Amino acid sequence: MRILYLGDIVGENMISVLERHLPELKQEYKVNLVLANAENVTSGKGLSEKHYKQLKSLGIAGFSMGNHTFSKKEIFDYMDKPETTLCIPANIPCKVGKKVLYIKYNDKVIALVNMMGRVYQNTPLDDPFKTMDNLLESIKADHIIVDFHADATSEKKAFFYDFSGKVDAVLGSHTHTQTSDEMVYNNTCFITDMGMVGDYNSILGDDMDMVIERFRSGVFQPLKVAKTGVAVLGGVVLDLNGNKNTIERILKKYNY
Repeated sequence: MRILYLGDIVGENMISVLERHLPELKQEYKVNLVLANAENVTSGKGLSEKHYKQLKSLGIAGFSMGNHTFSKKEIFDYMDKPETTLCIPANIPCKVGKKVLYIKYNDKVIALVNMMGRVYQNTPLDDPFKTMDNLLESIKADHIIVDFHADATSEKKAFFYDFSGKVDAVLGSHTHTQTSDEMVYNNTCFITDMGMVGDYNSILGDDMDMVIERFRSGVFQPLKVAKTGVAVLGGVVLDLNGNKNTIERILKKYNY
């Protein structure tokens, strides 16, 4: 089974980029399933129901989130619906949202888990290691993929090594900059960060001038998503074949 996993989608303008180029990507890499991190879609923070439905209509089978999961309050109106294919970080100590998303493809079942790291995060979070221990006791699936949404490279890699051989992939997200350290250990695929689907001439998807001014002045100001007309699409292709899983990172540029 070949799965394309897209890094953090930053800004609703990327929906049209995916609409134009996702079909050719699926054909080029001969993927069976597309997954994506969608916590930054709507104005750079959160995911509205409208944008969720638009992405879903493009054939993206499942979505993971992160620290901006609840930035758009309307997520509470749709995330628990049976038909919603979205999972939230499993170690957020709340009683709402899907902690494991089950996706069926032919005769196979994929369990998608979203987890958040705790290093440098201000969000109250349960221990991701113990949370994963508990989830593995009840998950019933042919393949398990974890989107580990975190800042610290060491925390991501520690999680990967700890759960290698127990899950099929640990894929880092959140930092929006693709790393070149993809690897397989104990048949578990890993990359520190998948990158983003966002504006190429930006700072992590945001308007560069606004970010620079924030650093120069030391004064907080709201940021806005960059729209310069050039998009970067980062992600990975997983080949899950039982005894020999593989991972390939992809990075594309498109005008929009």
